[in-house]
Amino acid sequence: MSEATTFMGVPAGDLNDFNADVVIMGIPCATPYMNTPGYGVANLAGPTAIRRAASRWAQAHQKVDWDVGSPALAGRVDRVVDVGDLPVRFNTPEKNREVIKAATEAVIARRAVPFGLGGEDSIPLPMVQGLSGLGEVTILQIDGHMDWLDNAAGERWGLSSGMRRASELPFVKNIVQVGMRGPSSAGPTEIADAKAWGAKIFTGEHVADHGVADVIAAIPEGANVHINFDLDSLDPSIMPAVWVPTPGGLSYWDVSKLFRGVARRAKIASFAMVEYVEERDPTGNAAALATRLAVTAMGEVIRSRYSR
Repeated sequence: MSEATTFMGVPAGDLNDFNADVVIMGIPCATPYMNTPGYGVANLAGPTAIRRAASRWAQAHQKVDWDVGSPALAGRVDRVVDVGDLPVRFNTPEKNREVIKAATEAVIARRAVPFGLGGEDSIPLPMVQGLSGLGEVTILQIDGHMDWLDNAAGERWGLSSGMRRASELPFVKNIVQVGMRGPSSAGPTEIADAKAWGAKIFTGEHVADHGVADVIAAIPEGANVHINFDLDSLDPSIMPAVWVPTPGGLSYWDVSKLFRGVARRAKIASFAMVEYVEERDPTGNAAALATRLAVTAMGEVIRSRYSR
């Protein structure tokens, strides 16, 4: 993989031999629902499309980003590598999960932060499974849906069950969920189970009324945080390129402030951005938005390591 095709023109790297703080991994799929026409297949091009959108800023590493008050990537592009796409295939879900977990473990073992670019929303779970070496982990799920089904049509590892499966991992101690709205896969049982487990849930309307301060305060200070960023958490007026667009979503500023606030209160230990559907983004503006938010999160990781 050449630097001309990497995310934002950062150096290309090898998953088994890198010197960086942020490691970008394209992950086209994990456990897609085979019986849902279109879904999953529509997300396969996500990593490539996001990299393409990021290329417009490949020569802007030293330009000041007004949103954070410093150059993009904290001015340390040398601390980010892109290792390309992981070798996953649509029809090999069990193997995919093994590959994603092992890749995450390899990055964590070298004290770096994995950034997964998806791809459909079953990708984050094997990433979380790869975080056991960190000790206790908090999940911040930014999503239009809460993903607590025990199974969907017999599949226990798909996108609708991600948070339920994560709650079963002994090292996951906190789950904070934000952005839920509209009808979704959750029913009274799933909501009751999530609350009984201890998940803290902030709806999209709560953020509209109160901002993100309550969400940030729900993250334990100093925690290792996996950020699970589903693009359908954003309002479809700015992010139409998702499979299930729902009115009332979060704004660019809501999510940007979440990333910055979490990085200051705790540690971004892992990050997954999922659900981008290229065919629903004819202008490329949605991919540009996704890229901007990913860059913000990456920059916060680097800034937290070199500016404190």
